[in-house]
Amino acid sequence: MKGCKSTFDRLIGRAKTLELAYGCADARPGEAEWKLLGLPTSATWDMSPESLTSDADDGGFTSTMIASLDPTYSIEGEVRVNDRSDEFGIQQFTKYFVDEVKARRNPTVWMRFHWGNYYHIGYMVASGLSDGGGVKEIVTYSLELKLNEGTTFEIEPDGEDEAVTGVTVTPTSASIAAGASTSFTVNVAPADASDTTFTVASSVPARATATIKGGTVTVSAPSGATAGTANITVTTTDGLFTAVFAVTVTA
Repeated sequence: MKGCKSTFDRLIGRAKTLELAYGCADARPGEAEWKLLGLPTSATWDMSPESLTSDADDGGFTSTMIASLDPTYSIEGEVRVNDRSDEFGIQQFTKYFVDEVKARRNPTVWMRFHWGNYYHIGYMVASGLSDGGGVKEIVTYSLELKLNEGTTFEIEPDGEDEAVTGVTVTPTSASIAAGASTSFTVNVAPADASDTTFTVASSVPARATATIKGGTVTVSAPSGATAGTANITVTTTDGLFTAVFAVTVTA
């Protein structure tokens, strides 16, 4: 932003993240061993299934079966040209890549790729590594990773819940006659929150009651209800955020 001191302490926009760790295939890295490889700007994966076709007669149709998978991850991103101890350094990794090939070993590395609400984890081999250019502190890279040890590959939930940040109602008020009903919509934010459930309560149950169906609340005024206003308070289960719908009952 204009007027702010430039800084390269943090790379932002990590909708997808790539973490790597050195080690052997027989032991998954501990949490402290995973380190980010900069910021992915483009990240794609391909399970590359190998299919087989059955020769058996299946009513005149071909039966296809999956024999194996060949998971491949193609990552393009930005990274600091100078390695930092709290990140997976590109300089060190490039040297490791060359040294392993010169020693007639596979340049293997553990991968933890965060995609959506899941981690793709496996012991991979770097099958492609190149520089995409760049200037000063930030440069770009291209990396391809293919599975090296099949028994290590897992896709696991990240275990991170998306917290509720607020709630609103639409509309916020209405007028109804005794014996009639109206409804309003509850909007829990963000829309992809892990728990979007909520409760409702009326300040004057004898004047107005509320029932929930999905994200819609129906407000009803019993026959013979006295004229006046009642507040229907919506409270989210996560975070206890509230919003109020005001209903005015007319005689």
